[in-house]
Amino acid sequence: MIKRIFLVCLSLVVSVHAQQLVGGEFTLNEASSQSVQQSVQKMGNEVLKSNFRYAVDKMYPRWKMRQAKRLGSEVKLLEAFNNAGVQMQEAGITIDLFVAQPALKAYKVHPKMKVGRREIRSSEDVTYELLVFVPTKMKMSFLIENQPKRSFLRESFQIAIAKEGSNDWTFLDGATISVQDLRSLFPLLPHNLVLPTKSDTEVK
Repeated sequence: MIKRIFLVCLSLVVSVHAQQLVGGEFTLNEASSQSVQQSVQKMGNEVLKSNFRYAVDKMYPRWKMRQAKRLGSEVKLLEAFNNAGVQMQEAGITIDLFVAQPALKAYKVHPKMKVGRREIRSSEDVTYELLVFVPTKMKMSFLIENQPKRSFLRESFQIAIAKEGSNDWTFLDGATISVQDLRSLFPLLPHNLVLPTKSDTEVK
């Protein structure tokens, strides 16, 4: 069984190289662009309500597996999210607004041989995951004892991933992931990949 899996993987690598099935950047159609923006907004709305279970459920599965393994279990991963929410409340930090903006660049990543195919002869034999950068804006307020409330606008991004032909998006938080992390999950991403900018600006 292990030998067969190895041979299938080797066939995929060789065929991908031969057929230049390298994924790469592509243009989202209008329906997918709206879908991914709405899905990121939905996730942000749930976090505003402190529904961290939703955020964990919608985390990109391979990344969630890594994080759960690092912490000991998925239950402990959820506990870490909930504890972060409690710590924010205790520190007087609130999230007042979350806005998902129109999607930026999109890439085809993580190719897999289609079910029922025995070999790869062309791109028709492969399906990809779609990876999309979605910019976000989040207003955060800080309540410090005996001081006026201060608010900041945090500009960041979410990374949305779905199987080709699906609008079931899962997410990676751009605020906490690096290019190295992304490339470890998705080797087909460009070597010169530059992540969207992140910034915090005080709102007067």
